[in-house]
Amino acid sequence: MFTFFRFTPIMLFLAATFNAGASSHAEFNAGYDAAQSGNYKRAVALWTPLAEQGDASAQYTLGWMFESGQGVPQNYKQAAFWYTKAAKQGDVAAQYVLATMYNKGNGVPLDNLQAVQWFTKAANQGDAVAQFKLGVHFQKGSGVEQDYKQSLVWFTKAAEQGHLTSQINLGKIYQSGRGIKLDYKKAIEWYEKAANQNNALGLYHLAFMYEHGRGVLQDLLKAKSLYLQSANSQYAPSAYKLAEFYEQGKGIDIDFKRAGKWYKRSAQKGNSGAQFKLGNLYKEGKGVRKNIRTAIDWYIQASNQDHALAHYQLGVIYEKGVVEKQKSQSVNVNYKKALQHFKQSSQLGYLRAHARLAYLYENALGTEIDIDQAVALYQQATQPWALERYQILTSQLACFDTATTQLFSVNIACTTRQILREKIKEQKIIAIDENINHWSDTYFTGAMIPGSSQLQITYSREDLFVSAEYTFVGRNKPALISQVKNKLVERYGPPTTQSGEVKEGPASFEWVLEDGIHLSVSRAWPDTTTFVLYTSPEKQKTQEAQQLQSSDKTFIPPEQQAGAKIESELF
Repeated sequence: MFTFFRFTPIMLFLAATFNAGASSHAEFNAGYDAAQSGNYKRAVALWTPLAEQGDASAQYTLGWMFESGQGVPQNYKQAAFWYTKAAKQGDVAAQYVLATMYNKGNGVPLDNLQAVQWFTKAANQGDAVAQFKLGVHFQKGSGVEQDYKQSLVWFTKAAEQGHLTSQINLGKIYQSGRGIKLDYKKAIEWYEKAANQNNALGLYHLAFMYEHGRGVLQDLLKAKSLYLQSANSQYAPSAYKLAEFYEQGKGIDIDFKRAGKWYKRSAQKGNSGAQFKLGNLYKEGKGVRKNIRTAIDWYIQASNQDHALAHYQLGVIYEKGVVEKQKSQSVNVNYKKALQHFKQSSQLGYLRAHARLAYLYENALGTEIDIDQAVALYQQATQPWALERYQILTSQLACFDTATTQLFSVNIACTTRQILREKIKEQKIIAIDENINHWSDTYFTGAMIPGSSQLQITYSREDLFVSAEYTFVGRNKPALISQVKNKLVERYGPPTTQSGEVKEGPASFEWVLEDGIHLSVSRAWPDTTTFVLYTSPEKQKTQEAQQLQSSDKTFIPPEQQAGAKIESELF
């Protein structure tokens, strides 16, 4: 069958042209018959002479043949040539099509000004689609100066002819008050016209007005009914809203099973929000059998559409891992995947993702350590714990401007447990006890520092350096303290204070170093074991206060517990 008509009101015009025999030329009708039978070359041969003689209908149909490549090689320039001939004779179909060609730059230079001129000619002849297109041009200021009032005029003309998209556009304009006075009742009036044609989008917008009580009394049951009618027309956003009603119990009892059904229908249509919500239901086992693998599959589908929360949730899953009785349902910790998803979520503007990503950068999880990046991300985050980390890290960065005391080539006044651990490993020092849940790490140093036996480094709850103590075992070696002290004098100069007698009894030497670090050498008695202690007084006070709260380093203060609760209950 010959089908060269667009699915627009122009189709009606052309059908009338052919069926009513508007053209008096027998050749034109013969061309039409040839086209209907599939003999497009004969149709072109019959129409070409008529078009050359100025027959507008033949010019239009010949333009379409060149545009579609029926009976002739496809040639947009030739199509535009014949459309222009017909359009100049007032052929409304040709005027509309020529305008669209200027809109797209097909066969003619892209020229929105020309498009507006031809849409105007077709619109002035009453073509509803051209009127709608003209309204869009005025709304966007494309090819014409932006003019919301003119946009409203043309949308209204098209809407009054039953053009659905124009009716919905008018509803949106009156609902938003963009360029005109906000008028919810007018919005409802136009949404109803579209809804009365069983238009899914019109039903959706009308349902929204009833759901939120805009221009009408709030009526959740009416809204639900309208969403259902729209959803049954396969409109994914309405299926999503219907699911939301069941999930949240809006005007009805909570029903996770039905929520899952409608989220799935919406998700299968590609709605990323529904895919994310369905992932949540499978993750928690609400209305569906709990299945973390299925949850991940839905999160991935949503994340592939740049759904920020889906990326974030995947990041949480891979950062923390999932342990289930069934091994097939467990998910191993994967910091690289967590980093990838937190990064995507952060780039999409989800504020909580900034904090999680910063944490990975700060602790070199799935990536190299990057304190500058961590600080920048913590600064953008909203969680209380993230803001606390920001303050701590900015203080650390500022600390590096004045810190001078080093152990293992690290400025200890500003360092963290992780950095020190990495540097100690580089020295191939053997760990006696390393446990992130303990206040201290202990190492055997005899192979590196002759005479020493161990090094104990203590940290605050946030794993900031507090102190480092070397032990030099001495049994009946009163001179040991002087030997150790003299080595330190070579590095730091004479001690600030001294107490006790070097020859016998308890004794100590103390330095207050340039960056505020306190250094002391002290001796026990009578075994003469000597201790070298580096301490950050400020951090020591913090640690002491924390240990008064709880001797358990993993203790979380109440204010941080509140933040952690919010974090875990998000999904």
